[in-house]
Amino acid sequence: MPYIIATERALFWAVRDAAQVIETGMTLLGQTTVAGLELVSHADENEFLRAVAGRAGQYKPLPAVGGWVEAGDIYGYGGGLVIVRQSHSRTEHAPETVPALFSVYRPDAIGDAAVLEWVANEKVERGIRRRFKAVVYECIQAHVTQVDWPPDVTPALWGVVQPPVTTPDWKVGVKYTGDNTAGAGKGDVVTHNGRRYRCWQTHTSQIGWEPPKVPALWIDLGPI
Repeated sequence: MPYIIATERALFWAVRDAAQVIETGMTLLGQTTVAGLELVSHADENEFLRAVAGRAGQYKPLPAVGGWVEAGDIYGYGGGLVIVRQSHSRTEHAPETVPALFSVYRPDAIGDAAVLEWVANEKVERGIRRRFKAVVYECIQAHVTQVDWPPDVTPALWGVVQPPVTTPDWKVGVKYTGDNTAGAGKGDVVTHNGRRYRCWQTHTSQIGWEPPKVPALWIDLGPI
């Protein structure tokens, strides 16, 4: 039986059969959701909406103009799903034109580019990520956002998401610092042909001294 456990971030989920979404929700940190049918989930709103795009034509539809929608509720719209960000009475504006009110699938948004901008009056759970002044934050305490509680001045509510450390490719003509200079385990790390290497002896790279060819200069750290 399919199940998900939220161990690091809250998870959006949908239960679906071959034709459509049956039910949706959110699994909070430390909780488990079990389903009898296919269960899809993701911590990122856009990735979750991508997974159910075109599969929610018969799911409970977004209320008409004037209807009340609650923050966190998920509705069918345009064949996919939308997530309500702020409780409000539906306006005449399409969800995709009011990102402060709805999370809508954005096909071209990936990675940090898919993180929504922080807005006031949004109900956020632990693990939800928002962008504020070009910095990505993760909610560390569930709350309703307020205009005077932005992420950059409320460290008890938001933590900065550190960007992933990228390992550069090995190149010719670069002076690499080895463990012999920087200290054990602190030499420069590079990638080459799908593997990672740490510089052992400080040197300037040249053709013929590729990491796998000179174990006296490079320590093989294994596949990427």
